[in-house]
Amino acid sequence: MTDKHQGKWLHVSEGRPFGYPYLIQFENGIIKHSLLKEISENLVIPESEEDKFNENVSSIIKLETIGPNRIRIFRKGIKHTVIDNKESKTEDAIFEHDYVKLLPTKSFLSESRIQLMKYNLNWNNEKLIIEFNKILDKPYIQEMNKRLNREGMKILLEKLDETLIVSILNDNERGLIMPINLVDDKKMVLYGFPTEPYEVTANLIE
Repeated sequence: MTDKHQGKWLHVSEGRPFGYPYLIQFENGIIKHSLLKEISENLVIPESEEDKFNENVSSIIKLETIGPNRIRIFRKGIKHTVIDNKESKTEDAIFEHDYVKLLPTKSFLSESRIQLMKYNLNWNNEKLIIEFNKILDKPYIQEMNKRLNREGMKILLEKLDETLIVSILNDNERGLIMPINLVDDKKMVLYGFPTEPYEVTANLIE
C-alpha cells in the first residue's frame, strides 16, 4: 500500500453491523483489525487486537479513494435472504465498507474545557445537542434503567491517539462515533458520517 494508507482507519459504513466499532491498519500486505469494546479510561479508548479478523490485502476485490481521508473497500461475502419467514437462501454478494483516516484533532482548548461546552449538530435534518457526560434519556426511561441496572444513553468525549472522538453510548455500548477535526470556543467540526455530507460543523450553544 502507499504512504497515504498509513495510519489508523475507522470503520464508518452506513448500517454498520451490530457489534463493536473497529479500526484497520495496513501493514506488510495485511489489513489488521482492532475492536473498540472497552470503556475509556481518562478519555483514552483501549484497542483490542483481533487476529482472527485480519485479512490479506490481496483478498479484497477493490479499494477506492472516496475523498482525501476516506476509502471504500469491496469484499466478497455471503448474503442471506429470508423468504416468507420460512425459507432462506444464500448467494454470493459484494459488500462495501467505508473507512476514514484518524487525524490529530486541531484545538487550543483543554479536554476538560471541551467537556463543559455544548454544541448544536444538524446532519441531514437530524438534530443532536452534544452535551458531554449527561444521561440523555427522559426521566421515566432513567427510572426503568435504574431498575434494570442499565447505564442509559450518554455522549462522551474520548480519544484515540491524537484524535478526539464524540461517542454516543447506550448502556456502555458505542453506537455512532464521530472523530473531531477541529474544536474551538465557537464550533466543532466532525467527520466520518456514514453518508454525505461526510463532515459537519456543530455550532457552540452559548
